[in-house]
Amino acid sequence: MTERIRSLLDAAVADTRPRVADPVAEVLRRRRVDRRRHLATAGAAGAVAVALLATGGLVAANRTGTGTPAANPSASTDAARTSPPLPSKRPTGVGGPPERRLVVAKVTDSDVRINNGLILGIRSGWRVVQGDSPKQVTDCEITPGSILVNVNWVPGGACDSRAQIQVRPWQPRSYDRAPTRFSEGVSEVILPGGQPAWLTDNEVRNVRTFERSTWTAFNVYLPWAGAGLVVETPSEELDDLLGSISSEAVPPGRLVLPDSAQTASLAGAKRDRLDSTDASAVGKVLDRLRGLDRAVDDGELPCASARQLTPLWKAASTDMATLTLTYPSGMPQAVIAISSTDDCPFATSSMGGRVWLPAGFLAEIRALLTPGAGK
Repeated sequence: MTERIRSLLDAAVADTRPRVADPVAEVLRRRRVDRRRHLATAGAAGAVAVALLATGGLVAANRTGTGTPAANPSASTDAARTSPPLPSKRPTGVGGPPERRLVVAKVTDSDVRINNGLILGIRSGWRVVQGDSPKQVTDCEITPGSILVNVNWVPGGACDSRAQIQVRPWQPRSYDRAPTRFSEGVSEVILPGGQPAWLTDNEVRNVRTFERSTWTAFNVYLPWAGAGLVVETPSEELDDLLGSISSEAVPPGRLVLPDSAQTASLAGAKRDRLDSTDASAVGKVLDRLRGLDRAVDDGELPCASARQLTPLWKAASTDMATLTLTYPSGMPQAVIAISSTDDCPFATSSMGGRVWLPAGFLAEIRALLTPGAGK
């Protein structure tokens, strides 16, 4: 339904021409607020898996950047912090919000280094702001050209958008509802250094607004770093900004997997989700994943068939399924992104490792998780 509405809206405005130079500033401002409200919700909520992460809304077609700038929240003097591990249990108790998690960030003169080797280069004229307090910050308090780490951003205010990268914790959550047909596929971009950046189908569309809009805004997910990024930039500067995102070099290797898992959920490839709590089935899936021994070597991806998302970012695969393995509590341990086609078949673990897959692998995993398959 969301895709249908998007298509209708895009078609409706494709050939319109204003009678004056900028007749829809207020409409665009409202769309900007709506879009950024989604970005805030997606970053705060997290997901059970990247395929189930919150989807993006429409991106405003034009952002003037003429709002009155104001000072950023005070920069922290303590550059390095300890981030708690991803929780293995659901929060207990009532009477208040859960403890606010933070990403670990170390700032140098040239870059920001975040959990497990995520690197954000500091571009000329940009600044880094760290916010370890729950104080809420709106657009009007953000200086254009900011890398915001752990800043508690909320939508609001009448200011225009600011070029920025927001760094937030990737906070998985349990998913208790019945299987759904509204999950999304995932596209994987391999960052310089070898780690994956994952985007849902909807965020790929938001990335590609750079082709038809002056402004681009989207979420990108990096579960291996326990982080998600909200990127907002003039479209003409998108490639330069994307070039500032990389990871420390990781050697090729087989999939890193949990020793065991309570449940396995396969989502995205056909817009539905298949869950299994059958210990035998989950064990067989883990054994099958462990048996994959052809690591993807440096330079082997992207394949020739890869989709170009921007002049710089090429998706190693699109419409990937996600296999989420959980703790006994139901909280996610690991997410495995699995190619849904056989022309460039590989899988990547959020815990590390990337391997080539045999033909028909995704169908094999689906069969193992189908109730009654082993009986």
